Amino acid sequence: MTVATSTVVGALACQRNSFLKSLEARVVSCKPYEPIMSAKDKQNKNKKKEVPKKEEQELYAVELEDTALFPEGGGQPYDTGRLVLPDRNVEVVKVLRQGLTAVHVTKDKVEPGTLVKSDVDWDRRFDIMQQHTGQHLVSAVFDTFNLETLSWSMGDTINYIELPQRVDEAKLAEASKIINEKIVENIPITVATPDDHGGEIDVSHIPDDYDMSKGVVRIVSIGKMDTNPCCGTHLQSTGQIQAVALLHQTNIRGGNSRLHFACGSRVARLLEKNYLMLKDVCGSQLSCQVEEVGTKVAELNMNYRKVQSRENALLKELASNKASAFFDTLKSKGVAYIYRADNSPEYLTACQKELLTLINGNTESGVNLTDNNTVVFLNGDYKSGTGGMIKIMGPKAEELSKEITKLVKNMKGGGKGPSFQGKVVKYEKGEIERVLDFLEQIEK
Repeated sequence: MTVATSTVVGALACQRNSFLKSLEARVVSCKPYEPIMSAKDKQNKNKKKEVPKKEEQELYAVELEDTALFPEGGGQPYDTGRLVLPDRNVEVVKVLRQGLTAVHVTKDKVEPGTLVKSDVDWDRRFDIMQQHTGQHLVSAVFDTFNLETLSWSMGDTINYIELPQRVDEAKLAEASKIINEKIVENIPITVATPDDHGGEIDVSHIPDDYDMSKGVVRIVSIGKMDTNPCCGTHLQSTGQIQAVALLHQTNIRGGNSRLHFACGSRVARLLEKNYLMLKDVCGSQLSCQVEEVGTKVAELNMNYRKVQSRENALLKELASNKASAFFDTLKSKGVAYIYRADNSPEYLTACQKELLTLINGNTESGVNLTDNNTVVFLNGDYKSGTGGMIKIMGPKAEELSKEITKLVKNMKGGGKGPSFQGKVVKYEKGEIERVLDFLEQIEK
């Protein structure tokens, strides 16, 4: 009896024809699924072997003679789909590569020798192909700017490539124009193997656990503009990418930049989502039309700066009046405090600044924070739940801070000599009242 064997990854039906939606083949083997460590996990020798989750313990690893479902690899996610039997459908939750073998992870057992039809979730596959082929095109264009793609990642909605430096806006606009022109040109995309490729290839990015002597290395070309080894499924021409939108950049290690982008139908979905969000904000919060949002936001920003300026002026005036009255209090009291329930630090900072100005400008008054007076600035309350600050200046700072620390559970801070500053993460019930009572007793 002939024992069925599986096709090696690299020569799978889904790789030979990326538009193949289903394929009949026999089951070679079926056994309980054991999670396969990724290449990254294998490199991390200190990583403990994960215990399979309960849902993974009930899965099966099915090997077929050949398949229409692509196993994860080359930066491309795995396909999902189903194995169609005469009496039932078996869900394929993911497809993984184990050496040269494609392993279908299923929710049900399928007996070896059974003839099944592997049926791919086509909408997902086509979206993935648009992103993957789109990435090849994006990277090819940035290569012409001497910006090599160091790595890339496909997300659920947005992807990114990592570049060796941040790209200025003018160059981004130029790259975007070229990319979308290449899409309109509908350049053919071809796949070859080393035998019919006829040139040297860079195999440095091929996984270590892939035996090239027994497998098949695939070379994907976009016309004459780009050629790269890639095991993934690709479109037949750049026109099928439909569109590419270059989005924002994020700076990462060593001056590198992640350029985020979307391809294909994701561009339209992203546009629709962002437009509807903008429309909602315009209607519910800005009270303007979408095309008026720039003017409206500029107007609001200008008004905000005016209000902020007025608030700062009023705060300074209020702090000046408070500091003046407080200065008079210090003429007859060695210890005094200023308290505000609002935990914003601006008011107390302004009071401190105004008070120091008065002290330095009226040395004959006898008020000074070196020998005679100690002041306590504190804010926040229990009800707000946002905590506050406590600052002590003067010769009794160390003595008072020790006592106040006993009264406030969640205060962190410190100081030396005539200065102490503490931050209260959250006041417990009654704490601020006990601190104020303590300070009142000292003031008398």
